[in-house]
Amino acid sequence: MTMIDADEDLLEEMVSYRQNVTGVAHTIFISPRGRTRHAPRIKVAIDPPDSINPDGYVAVVEITSRRVLSGALRVPLRKQVERFLILNREVLLDYWDYRIDTDQLRKRLTSISRGAAR
Repeated sequence: MTMIDADEDLLEEMVSYRQNVTGVAHTIFISPRGRTRHAPRIKVAIDPPDSINPDGYVAVVEITSRRVLSGALRVPLRKQVERFLILNREVLLDYWDYRIDTDQLRKRLTSISRGAAR
């Protein structure tokens, strides 16, 4: 299996959450590791911003370093994504490493609007 095949397999496991869950103005796509060998990452819908299709135009952001690996995030969106990753680092890594399921992920995610009070 090639890396492309491994990434395509992840599409089946990828979940999408919109602003009502994350507080981020654009849809966030989250997946477990699967058979990939790259660092833990999320995708952010760019155009359209509320898309639930991870094959659309997205930015890819590494979870631990919060570095944008591909695509582009304007400063206000980048700050929202960074805040989301800071607040949810552990739960995202738990999901990445198959320590929790999708239901647990959803329950444990902290919206950046709720996290601001922390």
